[in-house]
Amino acid sequence: MNPSLPGRTPRRSNAGRMRTLAAKANHSRQTRWFRIGGFIAGALLVVLAIAAALRQDPDAVRRSFDALGQHPWWFVLLFLALPLLNWLSISTSIWFLLSRFGRLGVAETLGLIGMAWLLNYLPMRPGMVGRIAYHKAVNGISIRHTGQTLIEGTVITAICSGIMLLGAVVLRGVDTALAWSLLIVVPMLAGAVASIALWATKPLTARYCAAGALRVLDMAVWAGRYAMAFAIVGTSIDLPAALVLAVASQVAMLIPIAGNGLGIREWLIGALAAGLPAAMLGGTDANLSQGLTADVLNRFVEVLVAVPLGLMCLGVIVRRLRSVQKAQIPLPT
Repeated sequence: MNPSLPGRTPRRSNAGRMRTLAAKANHSRQTRWFRIGGFIAGALLVVLAIAAALRQDPDAVRRSFDALGQHPWWFVLLFLALPLLNWLSISTSIWFLLSRFGRLGVAETLGLIGMAWLLNYLPMRPGMVGRIAYHKAVNGISIRHTGQTLIEGTVITAICSGIMLLGAVVLRGVDTALAWSLLIVVPMLAGAVASIALWATKPLTARYCAAGALRVLDMAVWAGRYAMAFAIVGTSIDLPAALVLAVASQVAMLIPIAGNGLGIREWLIGALAAGLPAAMLGGTDANLSQGLTADVLNRFVEVLVAVPLGLMCLGVIVRRLRSVQKAQIPLPT
């Protein structure tokens, strides 16, 4: 049989297969070292952020923690609880987008996102890789579909962020509590009503509306976290400024260098804070030190929540995997 005849696919030689395997192995090594390098760079950037903040204001960190202790108990409790609300809103949003492709429960999604949140702080960002592998093995959701929902989530977040920023500009000068309520309640209510109305006839659009409503909540929580962090470091920021910083934090976490935007987010927030006009800062000025200190404080609280939550979620997911294996459920290929 002549492999060169039309209609025949020539077999690859052993040398060709070896070259392919070598190329894949080399690419894997390069990716691994890039991610490890990204983690090291992110950690160094955080250290440099703390050093830069202390250089401009040696008492910045100590004064911030003292100020946190001087706030009412509910303020401190809310500041600690808001990252949990981020976890709940983003997990549920992901569930609406992803559950259409396979067997996926809400509690299961909460566990996976909580686990990934913690593990993504480690080199190689094993949280994202582990979640994708889990979806394929247990939920029957392909890597392509998981990647598709990641893109969809990013687009929905961008649209919601744009709408909220525009609304914040339009509502500038309106009472702060009323402006916050309108920016959160109106889009969330519109998304929820549209989702319920369209679920039977246009389920995909309904899922997008539900995911969008939850992304609005997530963005509002981020804005609230920055407003509180800057209040702790001694600078008040208005609603548009808080939303600008919230959007910047999401952009920083999309940059594929270090997990969860480690280091990149701190410097981006610091630089933006130093460039905000006084009109967005209650008539005062913010400097690089205050911006860096505010986001380092935000990161500290975030890690304080992510560690116990992530470990708990990791335990839940491990038990889930063991139960699947024990039941000998045939896994999708």
